[in-house]
Amino acid sequence: MVKSLAISLIALIIMKNLNVSIIGLSVLTILSMGAASVATGGVELNGLYSTDFVMGLMITLTLFVAILSYLSSAKVSRKASFNLMVISISLILVMSFSVSSFFLFFFFFESVLAPLLLLIVGWGYQPERLQAGGYMVIYTVFGSLFFLWGVSELYLSGMSSSMSSVGSLVKKSAMSLWWLYILGFLIKLPMYPFHLWLPKAHVEAPVAGSMLLAGVVLKLGGYGLFRFMLVMQVSLSSVFFVLLLSVNLAGGFYAGLACVRQVDLKCLVAYSSVAHMSLVLLGVLSNTLLGVMGAIIIMVGHGLCSSGLFSYVNAIYKMSHSRLLVMNKGGLLFCPVLVLMCFLLSSSNMAAPPSLNLFGEILVFGVGGWMSGAFLFILGLMSFISACFSLYLYGSCSHGKGLMHSESLNLSSLCDVFVLLSHWVPLNFLFMFMP
Repeated sequence: MVKSLAISLIALIIMKNLNVSIIGLSVLTILSMGAASVATGGVELNGLYSTDFVMGLMITLTLFVAILSYLSSAKVSRKASFNLMVISISLILVMSFSVSSFFLFFFFFESVLAPLLLLIVGWGYQPERLQAGGYMVIYTVFGSLFFLWGVSELYLSGMSSSMSSVGSLVKKSAMSLWWLYILGFLIKLPMYPFHLWLPKAHVEAPVAGSMLLAGVVLKLGGYGLFRFMLVMQVSLSSVFFVLLLSVNLAGGFYAGLACVRQVDLKCLVAYSSVAHMSLVLLGVLSNTLLGVMGAIIIMVGHGLCSSGLFSYVNAIYKMSHSRLLVMNKGGLLFCPVLVLMCFLLSSSNMAAPPSLNLFGEILVFGVGGWMSGAFLFILGLMSFISACFSLYLYGSCSHGKGLMHSESLNLSSLCDVFVLLSHWVPLNFLFMFMP
């Protein structure tokens, strides 16, 4: 664990003075190797911190996205304060994924809201950022209180607060409200209909806030749910379980339909996150090996893909000064390199091979078909609508006649292209290193 923290702190110190892309690539390589070596240990230290493969994967994703979000925010006001916010979010996320106590996890789970709120309010784009920050805090804090109540109830019933506790030692009556205990995770993922805070937060957040929020912060919900379900005993035939999954899949399909009706690029990418996270929820709640593996793979793939798409939206926003689809047409005429990256990320977003999303969705689809034929049918519809809104994003921004004159457009910087390529490469080649 000490090695993991040392790697994290070194990365954050280097990130503060990171000005060239070559150094960033070197740091990312070192981080990946270090986190992978730590994750193979499977050690628990004093009952507070633990290391395993999933933890190492999430920490590596956190530091990876944090550095790329820094590179995407090269020109921001109050640079020192901005760096402090990004470093604080990254450090809190690393601690959240490292702890082995549910109470400590709750503390860091909530602590990440403070610097994230300051990032949105301090560097947001519009006056509505205060309302967006309020929505985010009220939604997530309210749901997390039920998680704290649930962990306290289980602890008082005889279970340890450790994430490796044995749930069979607890009375069944203490687990009867499992669906209420996980409400905080459902909001953080987010699951439909608890997603209303997410589009508002994304629209008002700066690019670094959107990349960290979509790439890592949302994964706290999936990671916490994964750890919590390991100690819970849930019947797959219970009414609450079937109802929860039915609403989740129907909401994921509805979120996909909402994507193809969006006119704001950030809203489109935000709603696509809701659609993809419904697959994560299905995989984790199935409590099967294949389902959990698929959910973890989708979390990593979505963290890279959604963060890359938000970086792409920021790149074209810097050229056209608008996030509206109608104002960003004709990208092929002005910046073919960005259009190429948009095509690559959009194809990965629709789970085209060989992206991580494809492998994760194959596993989740198999588990969904095993659970119910109706679930498999809805998953098929979700896959179709995912392809629709991904092609909608690419076609709207790449083709057509642009409304902006070429003289008013700034050329995309090499740093933006590097950041987009850094998202796409691991997204499509990490499958070769899957255990």
